[in-house]
Amino acid sequence: MRPFIQAIDSGVNECFEKLNRALDGLNEDELRWRPTLESNSIDWMVWHMARVEDNLVNVVLQNHGAIWERDSWRERLGIAHAGAGAGMTMDEIRAMGWIDVPKVMEYYRSVRRATSDYFEDSMLEEDLSRVIEHTNFRGWTGAGILGRLLCEEAEHLGQIEYLRGMMRGLNK
Repeated sequence: MRPFIQAIDSGVNECFEKLNRALDGLNEDELRWRPTLESNSIDWMVWHMARVEDNLVNVVLQNHGAIWERDSWRERLGIAHAGAGAGMTMDEIRAMGWIDVPKVMEYYRSVRRATSDYFEDSMLEEDLSRVIEHTNFRGWTGAGILGRLLCEEAEHLGQIEYLRGMMRGLNK
């Protein structure tokens, strides 16, 4: 694995490990809690983080189908929303209802494995400078997409850790 790609994989893996620690011991009420009606809940952010990585790596970078569709996760989780969460209104987010975080984490683990495998086995140095043709990211480069992935994952992890801290502290 090239050093730049290894650095991205390391950062995304670290976010995933910290996410697992932040979720440890939270009950369903805590996973669904919102400090205000205009705030996202932890369960929604976990789903969103997994969907973002799946879409950015599998759909945008590799031009493959998302694991979400390939493995029927939408049906398995009973989530009607087809997207990854970007652009959703608060009414749409609230309409999603309860999100089964342990099942979402199963999906997320399969996404993480696929991403790491892609970085290890298939991603080439020239993929970093390749200009993306995907509708939502037209004109971006592969390196820009990977930067976006790190930013998205770190941003939402921080929000989840903050919400957990508000409820019970990180170490409880």
